[in-house]
Amino acid sequence: MTTVRRLRGCTVVAAGFAAVSVVLARQAPAPQTVFRSGTDLVPIDVHVVDRKGQPVTDLKAEDFTVLENGVKQEIRQFATESLTAHAPTSDTPTRHIPGAPIEPQDRRLFLILLGRGRLQGPSKGLDALLTFVRTRLMPQDLVAVMAWNRATDFTANHEKVAAVIERFIPRHPAIETELAARYSGLAALYLGGGRLPANIQAMIDDVFNVPDAGTRTVLPGAVAAGAEAHAADEADQLRRKSEIEAGTAAFRQFNNSDRALADLMSLTPDTTFGTNFDDYISLSRQSLQDYGNLAAGVEYLRFLQGEKHLIFVTEQGTYLPSANDDRNLAAAAADARVAIDTLQTGGVAVSVDNHGQIMNTPINGFALSALRTYSDRTGGQMSVSERAIDAIDRIVNATEFGYVLGYAPAKAAFDDKYRTIDVKVARKNVTVFFRHGYFARPDRDFDPRRAIATTRLVAAANQPIEIGDLRLAAKVTDVRIGLGRGVHLDVQVAADHMVFAKTPTGALAALSVAVICTDSYGTSVGELWRELDVTVPLADFDQVRQTGLKVPLDVPVSGRPVNVKLIVYDYGSDRLGSKMIQH
Repeated sequence: MTTVRRLRGCTVVAAGFAAVSVVLARQAPAPQTVFRSGTDLVPIDVHVVDRKGQPVTDLKAEDFTVLENGVKQEIRQFATESLTAHAPTSDTPTRHIPGAPIEPQDRRLFLILLGRGRLQGPSKGLDALLTFVRTRLMPQDLVAVMAWNRATDFTANHEKVAAVIERFIPRHPAIETELAARYSGLAALYLGGGRLPANIQAMIDDVFNVPDAGTRTVLPGAVAAGAEAHAADEADQLRRKSEIEAGTAAFRQFNNSDRALADLMSLTPDTTFGTNFDDYISLSRQSLQDYGNLAAGVEYLRFLQGEKHLIFVTEQGTYLPSANDDRNLAAAAADARVAIDTLQTGGVAVSVDNHGQIMNTPINGFALSALRTYSDRTGGQMSVSERAIDAIDRIVNATEFGYVLGYAPAKAAFDDKYRTIDVKVARKNVTVFFRHGYFARPDRDFDPRRAIATTRLVAAANQPIEIGDLRLAAKVTDVRIGLGRGVHLDVQVAADHMVFAKTPTGALAALSVAVICTDSYGTSVGELWRELDVTVPLADFDQVRQTGLKVPLDVPVSGRPVNVKLIVYDYGSDRLGSKMIQH
């Protein structure tokens, strides 16, 4: 079994999503108050809307009350964000820089996650997304789209993303049919993960076949569990109790202990939701895939600055194995200052038994409850069983004006525990959106290059597939390393899409590499995790662009390696490649 370790003491979060190029310059500071990030001064993005969903723009600092773990906090900084349309100054997001001032932003970042299932539905979800991308975004806003295991770059050229969605609309029902046929019933349990069949992957790649869209591979993410993420008041605990009970009832309905399993599996499948065992298993698999993509999107956005929104489009919500999974994800998103907007497109779900009788579907309510948790706890908006365009209007209106509050926690010690945030406004008939918590840890200890590389490398190491976003070639030979044995890799990295930094002596490539050598039993016999700064002389730069960057690597081994997995990550372009080599 391959062992994945920590990289230089960094905490590993197994998430990956590569879809952005390096930022060479920060945005121009807004002419307003700024303050530093991290737990020294906790920033909160707040949006306040009236009964009509219009932003409330005249609030003062004294109108806000901030509570951390129920204790009132002193607001040290206050600023407003008012977006006005202007030509984009950059086509790439700004990466988070430790200790840098948190500034009011003049643009928004929207990552659209198209979940599993049929997403047009009665709400016209995909039509609304096209309208959103083409007419409701401001010119400077950045947008990207993710579906299945592919994603585009963030871009201010909104038409590129619209073109992908246009291709998605007629093609995704056939892809979902193929996926359902292959991964239904017990097959979903035993064939889950790994590489998709070539024919299905080709259909997915065709959706993203838009020139210059920068299509990348999406690696499923994971969210660390922990009791610290579940601090909540008594009312929330009661809500969770009712949700768990509803989920248990739903499972009993699907398990149907009153009749034999054979009878359950012989139900005639219906086009409606949740009629048999296959539907239950299929829904669970789809939910886990969506959850992995949600986690990947959150962890990717974590490293970016700005007003960050993840719009999750789903047919019927997510039904997760643990009642705490939705809360863990919401805690991770709130900590990353990512608002999750959920858009359910499938209408009200019903099920029909084998006698044609309509049954209640409490599992639907449980699945939708997860959507509410995502949105409520992160400062996003939730839409269920309504016109999708109305939900888009609410998201746009709410985010065109906002407030940025900063407070120094009364409890200043860094303990890595999750702390709840509550924001109250001294104004009647308004709704307040804000992130509901964060993990108390010092931002100054954050190394962006190492943190990003770690998540990318670990995610790729845990996937049994090759990733071609960064093309690799390698030759492996046995060598002596000191008094022991080892392997030498002559690696060639395609440099046509890499981003180099200019230095006085040449062009610098900031690479992170991992090499994992395993024996015939799949046990690790040698590993290498390393950061490499490779400088190319300017006289050789054009040649390297054409032929590739050569990187020699030596890996000590304790036994005979049969398989060598090579992973290379380019920090400049945020591209990653992996290759499996038999030795």
